[in-house]
Amino acid sequence: MTSVCDQIPNLSTAEKLIAMEALWSSLHQTFEESDPPDWHREVLNRRMDLIESGQAVYEDWNQVKKELRERTA
Repeated sequence: MTSVCDQIPNLSTAEKLIAMEALWSSLHQTFEESDPPDWHREVLNRRMDLIESGQAVYEDWNQVKKELRERTA
């Protein structure tokens, strides 16, 4: 018996996009119905505390990508 994953290479681009959208939709519903794990909630709470206290530090995304590319070059 072939798995769903085995069939992916045989799908057209349009079929792959439809499948991907269906997967994201299903995951979205599942995650909305569940709470994040305790460790993740703690990380989110610490980050919110930093934001609310004005201590959060942000990086420019384009600069971060540039630095990462330079590291791997």
